[in-house]
Amino acid sequence: MGLFEKKYCDICGEKIGLLGNKKLEDGNMCGKCAAKLSPFFRGRKKSTLDEIKAQLSYREQNRQNLNCFNATRVLGNDTKVYIDDSQAKFLVSRKSDYRTENADIIEIAQVSSARYEVEEHKHEIYRKDSEGRNESYNPPRYEYTYEITIYINVNSPYFSEIEFELTDRRPESRYTEEFRRYEQQANEIVTVLNGNAPMGNMGAMGGMAYGQQQGYGQPQQPYGQQGFGQPQQPYGQQGFGQPQQPYGQQGYGQQPQQPYGQQGYGQQPQQPYGQQQGYGQQPQQQYGQQQGYGQPQQQYGQQPQQGGWVCQSCGANNPGGKFCQSCGAPKN
Repeated sequence: MGLFEKKYCDICGEKIGLLGNKKLEDGNMCGKCAAKLSPFFRGRKKSTLDEIKAQLSYREQNRQNLNCFNATRVLGNDTKVYIDDSQAKFLVSRKSDYRTENADIIEIAQVSSARYEVEEHKHEIYRKDSEGRNESYNPPRYEYTYEITIYINVNSPYFSEIEFELTDRRPESRYTEEFRRYEQQANEIVTVLNGNAPMGNMGAMGGMAYGQQQGYGQPQQPYGQQGFGQPQQPYGQQGFGQPQQPYGQQGYGQQPQQPYGQQGYGQQPQQPYGQQQGYGQQPQQQYGQQQGYGQPQQQYGQQPQQGGWVCQSCGANNPGGKFCQSCGAPKN
């Protein structure tokens, strides 16, 4: 058989161009027929002619089934997950017109696992020396970007894994609102595809109103009912299963009622108004000096100097500048 002998597609019978042959285990296929295969399909060279014909038959039936697919939710960014809650099915596509692409319809029950991974990309920042060459800072400085990738494993005879990047723009820090938004999207996709979110709900997180995110796959609760599965209790009854107490008697274990201002746990002596330190008698802080959640704790009277900032990576105080003097991380 000559090297440049003409080849014909074993699927459609058309002549295959010089560089257009898509080799199969026991035959040849043209590029036009290969384009009809699932975009998630791998292993063409190890597939037989009969296996390829079976997949093309499935793909044609899938095209017809798309006429009955109605997306009730769309999750993601560049690559999106379209969910049909009424049929418990989904598809993944980069195109808004997924019917033209003939995107694969998959039953949520076919998903064996869904997860996401966060990958940190670290790049050193250099400066120019007197001769215009790159040199490292002392200590070295770095810039970071974070990539979130979704992995969906499915039970299908034609493909086993779907992988796509969720971050259409990679955040520069884990502590930004942008990163939290991406991570919330990832959690919602994973929760729905793992079958942990009720169908018809607007999602475990992303489809719910701000402040009502109940956790992955939990039914939506109105504000004030976040009792981790407990029935709603009126304001002042959040005693984790305790009977309602009159105002001022919310001590755990039903402490005797104390006069207003004396409800310190363990019957702390009453403090003048404005001096109730709360749990453990912490030193009072002036308004505006309370440490935000997740912020490194500051000792009383040792707040950063004016213009200073606290490193989100190592917690060190910095008098100024754009990079941490302790670890070299950029200022957030």
